[in-house]
Amino acid sequence: MRIKTFIATYLLFLLILFSSIGIVSVYLTNSQITMLENKSEGQFQSIVHTLARDMAVMWGRGDWHHTTFSEAVAERVRGYARYYNRHNVHLSVSDLSMARQETEQCAIESEIVFINDNGSNFIYISGLLPEPFDHFLLHYTLNITQNITEMREVQNVQLITAAMLSAIAAVALHFILAAIFKPIGVIAKVSREIADGQFHERIQVAGKNELAGVAVDFNKMAEQVESHITFLEEESKNKQQFVDNFAHEIRTPLTSIYGYAEYMHKAVLDAEEVIESAAYIMDESRHMRNIANSLLELATLRDYTPTMDKISVSRLFDDIMQSMYKPAQEANVRLNCENDNDNNIIIGQEDLIKSLILNLCNNAIKACEPNKGIIEVDATRQQKGVKIIISDNGYGIPEKDIQKIFEPFYRLDKSRNRVLSSGSAVLPSAKPATRPPFLAVHGVGLGLTLCKRIVEAHNAKMTIKSEVGNGTTIEIIFTTS
Repeated sequence: MRIKTFIATYLLFLLILFSSIGIVSVYLTNSQITMLENKSEGQFQSIVHTLARDMAVMWGRGDWHHTTFSEAVAERVRGYARYYNRHNVHLSVSDLSMARQETEQCAIESEIVFINDNGSNFIYISGLLPEPFDHFLLHYTLNITQNITEMREVQNVQLITAAMLSAIAAVALHFILAAIFKPIGVIAKVSREIADGQFHERIQVAGKNELAGVAVDFNKMAEQVESHITFLEEESKNKQQFVDNFAHEIRTPLTSIYGYAEYMHKAVLDAEEVIESAAYIMDESRHMRNIANSLLELATLRDYTPTMDKISVSRLFDDIMQSMYKPAQEANVRLNCENDNDNNIIIGQEDLIKSLILNLCNNAIKACEPNKGIIEVDATRQQKGVKIIISDNGYGIPEKDIQKIFEPFYRLDKSRNRVLSSGSAVLPSAKPATRPPFLAVHGVGLGLTLCKRIVEAHNAKMTIKSEVGNGTTIEIIFTTS
């Protein structure tokens, strides 16, 4: 593109330059010739009047010295010619009466002619003298060869100057276009690199011209592309991790179900053993059903718009206390709900927000040590909302795992073995001295993922702080507008 632009621009420059020189040359040549013609005509008229006056004086004297008047006039003209010959002017006179050219005399008029004869240039003027000497025809010839040569030398100088300017212009145009197209080359280079997958590349173009603006917009586009690519890569990674985790999670109950079913099929069992084995199978089947229900809830909450109603925090806390009474009693954990203002309300879908708080409370119960656990659920008014705080004094979460606990099926125990209820066929090979925090007892590993989806659906803000050995605090700010 740069070469095409160079050729087109340079040809246009040459066309304008040489056209201008041609026009100027023609104009100067015509002006010079016109000036010479005017000069010649003026000089011719001056000679005619002077010669006519001298002829009148000669005619009055009648002194011909035994020569005819025509010869005397010719001699006078030769005297004029000797003088004007120094100015490249040739003069001659013709006596038309002696040649008996009366018919021709009537047809002859004063005229100016430009003559080119074998490389020499002349201005020729001929005309009759005034009466009573109008039978004499004066011939005037001005040699302008030197003037034409000088004009051509000037034209040659102009052409040489134009050629030199053309060469200088070609070099200057080359560097100018190189400077102009350099940012475009940079943009093209970075575009190719981005097309090859190097999405971190950016364009560095200084200045505030149009190309700099294009570079800025290109960088914004590249940032958006890189952001989307990174997002897609993370999404792909998360989906693959989800599939891997789901396959791992579902394999354990299936193995247990198959094992007990095979045991019942091959062994001879009494009624008590059949009931116990069937209970194990039902327990694992219930776990798989919980996984299916949780996955269905996750799918439902994707891009879900909840019904936004006013919810009384006091009434919500009463429902929470009622729902969590038995689980907290069985785990020997104390649960307290405090609302700093009976008029506190939040805007949202009540069943989802209740499910959110119940999930967090259940996780808090599982993270607390029996007989020592304390769970606090508090509501405080904010400037534009209500903050709900769920805190416990349980095992806490390692800092490196805080952002990962919201991933589906994520467990803090790296072996990913579930701690099941007493009598389960699948048990860890060796129980840890202390139970890992937020390790769902017979859970499905999707509770916190559901909590995150519910918070996002309500445009709320959730933060989590935790310290291993000192418990966890989760804060959720709901809007009241």
